[in-house]
Amino acid sequence: MVTLTNPVTPQNIVDRFKDLVTDVANTSIVYGTDNKPFAEMPDATYAGTIAGATITATGATVGTTGNTITASTIKTVLETETALYTNIRQQRAVLNLIGSGIIFDATNVANMATGNRQTLSAINSASVDATQNISSSNLETYFGNLATEYAALRSNIVTTQVDICHSSCHSSCHSSRGRR
Repeated sequence: MVTLTNPVTPQNIVDRFKDLVTDVANTSIVYGTDNKPFAEMPDATYAGTIAGATITATGATVGTTGNTITASTIKTVLETETALYTNIRQQRAVLNLIGSGIIFDATNVANMATGNRQTLSAINSASVDATQNISSSNLETYFGNLATEYAALRSNIVTTQVDICHSSCHSSCHSSRGRR
């Protein structure tokens, strides 16, 4: 686990954020392009694999070591980064056999397509603002607030239902029709 250094550097801020938000977002993903709940689920339902998303923020996007790091930059970079993970969330995957009903219904964390991203609520800045010097304690509280917001959004469920006409070897049957 990364701890904030003294003095805090831009990369240290990003590394600590990664511990509390990015690494949490990428934990326990069950569904993705490499592990779909059933074969008929379209690949386009997912943004990527169950490994999750790669952090895009860097120390350079937060500031330059040795220079003043501004609160507005920290907030903009980290809230934008947090929003990039909001499509990693609960998915209810339903496979419906037309005429017979649901044959698969399970809810798990999924690396959903980016169209499933959610909007962050106003994040309590925990005194990470332009009117005062930022302490490591205030940064930790702010990171915690970002992590709490992400966790709340992660629990929002997206339901994806796929309807099929018959269950036995559905995808292989429809794939081979053109070769008959």
